[in-house]
Amino acid sequence: MSKEREERMDWEEETIEDPAHYVLHHAMRGLFEAEEIVREDHIYIPEWQLAIRPYVARWSEQSVLLKFHLSSPKWDRAIVETSAGIGSSAKNALGMAVGGFTLSLMQGIASMENEREPELLETKYGDTVHHWKVYRSNIVGLGESIAEKSEIQFWEALKDEIAKRVGNQKLCYIKIYAAKNGDDITGECRINDIPSPELGSIVAELASSWQVDGFASQKQFIFLQQSEGTYTPYPYQPEQIAAATRTAVELFKACETQELYDDFPVRLAERLQDNSLAQELYSFLPEICAENAFEELTYTEEMSIYKGEESFSIYRTQLASYYLIYDALFAGFREEQFDNEVYNQYIGVSSIYNVICNAKEQGADLLENGGVLTLSFAMSGNYRFR
Repeated sequence: MSKEREERMDWEEETIEDPAHYVLHHAMRGLFEAEEIVREDHIYIPEWQLAIRPYVARWSEQSVLLKFHLSSPKWDRAIVETSAGIGSSAKNALGMAVGGFTLSLMQGIASMENEREPELLETKYGDTVHHWKVYRSNIVGLGESIAEKSEIQFWEALKDEIAKRVGNQKLCYIKIYAAKNGDDITGECRINDIPSPELGSIVAELASSWQVDGFASQKQFIFLQQSEGTYTPYPYQPEQIAAATRTAVELFKACETQELYDDFPVRLAERLQDNSLAQELYSFLPEICAENAFEELTYTEEMSIYKGEESFSIYRTQLASYYLIYDALFAGFREEQFDNEVYNQYIGVSSIYNVICNAKEQGADLLENGGVLTLSFAMSGNYRFR
């Protein structure tokens, strides 16, 4: 046996006592297109102002699941990515997981930071226009190779629908995953980590056309960076939306008469000193509870918002507040800040429950037979899209 092969086997079989330390201090070093520095629990890339925090979610001698939390003061959101690895040794498995992360997500971020060949995109959200630069990562494939130019297919197939689903974010990131294993087809598309079933169906359709005998998968990231000229910073942090959600729930619980409930939006706006946020909390909270309760129904990603007399087609991922309110509400239930009584009260005043009841009166059981609902919300003329 050659000395080189012997040294390689020793390296592969060496026991890793602390996988988190190994990932941070060894596996992730020297892989990026800019100089990195190890700082306590994360890697920092000064040129990009980017912090990368790796976590070992699952670990065995031949498989690993890593989570990466990425943040930058230049962004208006953090990015969280998972990467799995399987190998003949612990180091091989770690190398595969780190390699998948580096070759896909980090390669896309490098393209964005180095402004490599951006594509220009214009979108409309409510009554405002937004301009973006679009960057695509490499496609990382596992299993059998795909003959088609799938990188072009993903973006070309999705870009018009993606454009409808981005709002006023500073940074928007899209994760695309496609897989085929015989007749088993998987298609996923997530916008800022929110799954879009409708876009996932488009991805699945692309994967179904692959000419492969066994398993094949592809993953790609797309980054949309908004122009400073069209970007307006959102005025709230998640913890502030969580506090506003608690305020809304407390005021709602105190609505013991119809008169108090009718006056609720005005009192909420006075408490929050923000009429637009108050209208969103008043409108969204009942429907979020009802959607969770009536999972038998299908809810479209698109909704209608009436601003005064004018109607706008909006997607949930466009609204800066929607998923912040969603997360805050269910965190409140998990932490027992809110009880089942308020949950049921919200369902009772929702338009979803009203539609179900009206349909039943006319002889249609939506919960038994299913149905597709598109939500509509009426806002005042001074409501602001954010």
